[in-house]
Amino acid sequence: MPASLPEYKPPHAQRAPVAVGVAPILALLALTLIVCGLIDADTGFAVLAACALVHLHQFQRSIDRYNEDYVDRHLAWRSPATLREAIATAPAPTRDFVGRFLQAEGALLRDSRLP
Repeated sequence: MPASLPEYKPPHAQRAPVAVGVAPILALLALTLIVCGLIDADTGFAVLAACALVHLHQFQRSIDRYNEDYVDRHLAWRSPATLREAIATAPAPTRDFVGRFLQAEGALLRDSRLP
């Protein structure tokens, strides 16, 4: 059984630059439409709020799905002693995630939060 763990790369590592680039463009577009009078202010702000909530919800679901899959594929079958040995040489993001998993006594918690 190899002691190494695969690198922990949750989806936010790939999506964050896109979200940071697109969010201001959407906000500017909505504000421009409000100022030009093409849509009402209430409608524009409601659209912005809905887009933000949907994006945040989907973003959190993708992270939770990734964490659950990571645990199922790489952690569930290992003993705590083997995991402690493996995280000694693991990169920082992997070490942090597996450390939180061990602190939670092998339970996968949503958003990696400890009780």
